[in-house]
Amino acid sequence: MRKILPLLLCAVLLASCGRNPHFITNKEYRQQVENDFECRMSQFSTLNSQLRLDTLNRAEREAMQFLYAYMPLSDMADYEPAFFLEQVRGAFQAREEMAWGRSVPEDVFRHFVLVYRVNNENLDSARAVFYRELKDRVQGMTMEEAALEVNHWCHEHVAYRASDARTSAPLATLRTSLGRCGEESTFTVTAMRAVGIPARQCYTPRWAHCDDNHAWVEVYVDGQWKFLGACEPDPRLDMGWFSVPSTRCMMVHSKAFGRYHGDEEVVRRTGLYSELNLLSHYAPTRHVTVTVLDPEGKPVEDAKVRFKIYNYAEYYPLSTQTTDSRGCAGLTTGLGDLLIWATDGERYAFEKLDVRQDSTLTLTLPSTPNSQFSTLNFEMVPPVAGEPKEVSTDEETAANAKRLAYEDSLRTAYTATFHSDSPNPFVRKSEGNWAEIEKFIAAHPDCDTYLSTYSDKDLRDITAVTLEAHWTTPEMYQDINLSTYQRGLLPARISNEMVRPYRQELANFKGMTAEGIRQWTIDSITVDDTSNYFGVPLSPRGVYKLRHADRHSRDIFFVAACRAAGVPAYLDNATNTLYAWNGKVWQITNFSSMTSSSSTTNNAKLTLTYRGKEPAKPVYWPHFTLAKLENGDLRTFDFEDDPRMATFPATIELEPGIYCLSTGNRYPDGTVRSRLDFFELAEGQSLTREIVIPALTARDDQLPALDPNMELFDGATLADYAGTEGMLYINLGNYGEPSKHLVVELQALQPEMRNWGGMTLMVGPATIGMADWHLANTDIAHRSGALEQKLLQALKLDLKGNYPLVVLIDRNGQILYHSEGYKIGTAEQVLKTARKIPTT
Repeated sequence: MRKILPLLLCAVLLASCGRNPHFITNKEYRQQVENDFECRMSQFSTLNSQLRLDTLNRAEREAMQFLYAYMPLSDMADYEPAFFLEQVRGAFQAREEMAWGRSVPEDVFRHFVLVYRVNNENLDSARAVFYRELKDRVQGMTMEEAALEVNHWCHEHVAYRASDARTSAPLATLRTSLGRCGEESTFTVTAMRAVGIPARQCYTPRWAHCDDNHAWVEVYVDGQWKFLGACEPDPRLDMGWFSVPSTRCMMVHSKAFGRYHGDEEVVRRTGLYSELNLLSHYAPTRHVTVTVLDPEGKPVEDAKVRFKIYNYAEYYPLSTQTTDSRGCAGLTTGLGDLLIWATDGERYAFEKLDVRQDSTLTLTLPSTPNSQFSTLNFEMVPPVAGEPKEVSTDEETAANAKRLAYEDSLRTAYTATFHSDSPNPFVRKSEGNWAEIEKFIAAHPDCDTYLSTYSDKDLRDITAVTLEAHWTTPEMYQDINLSTYQRGLLPARISNEMVRPYRQELANFKGMTAEGIRQWTIDSITVDDTSNYFGVPLSPRGVYKLRHADRHSRDIFFVAACRAAGVPAYLDNATNTLYAWNGKVWQITNFSSMTSSSSTTNNAKLTLTYRGKEPAKPVYWPHFTLAKLENGDLRTFDFEDDPRMATFPATIELEPGIYCLSTGNRYPDGTVRSRLDFFELAEGQSLTREIVIPALTARDDQLPALDPNMELFDGATLADYAGTEGMLYINLGNYGEPSKHLVVELQALQPEMRNWGGMTLMVGPATIGMADWHLANTDIAHRSGALEQKLLQALKLDLKGNYPLVVLIDRNGQILYHSEGYKIGTAEQVLKTARKIPTT
């Protein structure tokens, strides 16, 4: 009997554990999570009392502790515990009901299935919706087949379209049926996780060979991470239009929620998340080491080293590393050029590094903060292109194309239900959200000025309730002039936040001045720039509830509190400067000093001029940027589409300080000639600087020529078609994202294309309605012919699906320019070359 009792007790305990298992089976890791959770909750006692984790089973409790221990501030502030419990139960349901669920390693499931957030999107209940849509569709499939099938479902519902930087929630993307790459990849990762397939969003923060960036998806299938194009299905995994461009990357990264211990290289590890360097999955790499010394040659510890790449006329930091006791910091990167910038917070030094040639660099900080300013020129060369990882057979490609066309038809049938023929432009812009906008307009027929303060994306995902919560009229503020009201009180939107109600929620501030609100904010809001690591702004009411915020969310809150109090205020998003109305003039509000608001009369004035001919008018980001030196590094302003930069000369008011005017010009191979013009603005000074676009020098790399007498069609020769101005040949392939970018560029440059006067022969699928684009001097074909074969032979190209193909040819058959695959700025480069064709 003595022997039987312990055995019975053991059996009871095992049965109990089986009914109430741990979510985190590793005891040490579980204890770490519990400690981190308790530490986090000690900062937010009111939130801790709302969780009521004692009502949950063991696995749910541990999963909720994991989420709350590491979630960014925005999620704690703006979503209720019930939302996250729904995410936990949805993830557990998929693990139990999907055939592959239990085969996913515990740590991979924890970081890449359970986690509800992909990047900086607004959150919603998409996991549950997507699971209901997909669970039967993927039944009986292998994990790899299911991943491919989920991507086909995503393509049925969402296609690519460029938009602003705010990332829509997955269900909002589903409603409008379009999204930029960050939204497509967020949508796809959410769908994969919904059915228990581990997935993560991958980003190249900036391309090296052209402007812009891109996001795609990796899925964990049968023990390996493999990539795919989000909402862009291919016949196999490890395929995508970006497969070749990604071989030219200098960084590909992803974030892992919580304390992550995977095999990937970690470029940033915090107590809340890790940033993973995935570049070796895509491109040849080399580890580089930078040493920072003081003027005496001693190592500088805790200096910031930023590894920068030229993109959109600025040097963008791919990664920031901190030097160790030896003054060293390192990064694994691609085989191209970087600008290495080191600073101790005041002094700085920078230099170009050719990673192909060197893996080490030493920078010496000056003895005093830099006071000598000059103009510097660099030539930055990107990595060379590699080969695609996987290539489908002709049969696979044809079958996939047929399926894509059918999926396009399903999506088109849905978008046909939008009220696109409405006489009201706001209803037309709202697309799948038309019911909400029509409901609000019915209640407020005179709301055009109000609705015009919202972005197109706002109109596609805002609710009538939120619109109503922010509705005001000038009559409510009779002591405020109309222009001040329209700038500082009428809009609900302040920056890049998701618009939520806040005027009633912040009604306690009524009667306070801007200075009083500023002081309350300083006294009551704890600024924490590390814990809101996905960069999603907290809502104003979320800041008020949590009493913690990053600086940007704090600034948004200040403006919202002022508006709720009836004090006009706004945030200049180009320069990140806060303004509040004092009854007579706009005053700058500064949280970084002990003084109250300051007048704008102390500002300096900068006038930018331009005398160049190529381009005819420079555009902010593609051609030039302006940055201010702060804390030893450059902070670039965002004057995109800003009327202050619409014509030249352009005069703007700026705070005194050191500035840099950056310009650049790309060769067709992606190499950039870059110019940095440093200068100082003193208080009250007026200064003029010229925007100088570096000229491209002639190169010896002569391209091949075709026979000008070859027949194109109907007896017309290449020479006949090209005429005196030359001709442009374009093949859009299956009209993926790179081709869509090109078409948008061509549409934006139609006046310049007409002035050039050359003919364009464009090849693309019959299903995309190319005639509706109304491109000047353009003939349309739906299959490539002898011309493309001759071009590929002459250029020795094997496209392997790397579209679009763009070739400029003169009347003598000489190829003057060619490009294949993804390159932002292709249309402008074509025009640069075409204008040089002699017409006599």
